[in-house]
Amino acid sequence: MKIEADGFSFSFTDAIDAFIFDEKYKNQSHYHGLSQAMKAVDIIVELENDYLFIEVNDFYAPDDYNFQSAVNDEDKKEKRSHFNHLLEVLKYKYRDTWLYRWAENKTDKPIVYLCLLTLDNAMISALNNELRRQLPIGKAGPRWNREMARSCIVVNIERFHRHFPNWQVTRIKQDA
Repeated sequence: MKIEADGFSFSFTDAIDAFIFDEKYKNQSHYHGLSQAMKAVDIIVELENDYLFIEVNDFYAPDDYNFQSAVNDEDKKEKRSHFNHLLEVLKYKYRDTWLYRWAENKTDKPIVYLCLLTLDNAMISALNNELRRQLPIGKAGPRWNREMARSCIVVNIERFHRHFPNWQVTRIKQDA
């Protein structure tokens, strides 16, 4: 199944369904209608045994998030601010999408959160670690009977191909 979102084309060979979840047009079947109040991931993929919530971000200036490129304390502080903002956006996109899907009675399979970001490996690793720490992965509390998320994976294109060799992702050429 092929789908295009935010400048990328995906091919999910074993998907039951795949669709743009953060739909902007009211006449589309997956339009959720609450963009003014809640955030949403870009794509939802239904597989036989689980759902994928996929967020895609192609950064214009990925160096904004690279702490190693900081030249002074003020620059480092600004980069940390960008990083923390991105982390918050990713966290709330997952949580709000989970609420949408719960209200639709579509949390009947384990959910994997996949973030495809055009950042370097060091930033991907830092985001991966911090996002996993801040999201309720697995049975997060002693009274929980269900998982809110099975796992969370933050990748760039290179890591995407390594982790998911049966699926393809390519950049769509943008008109100049």
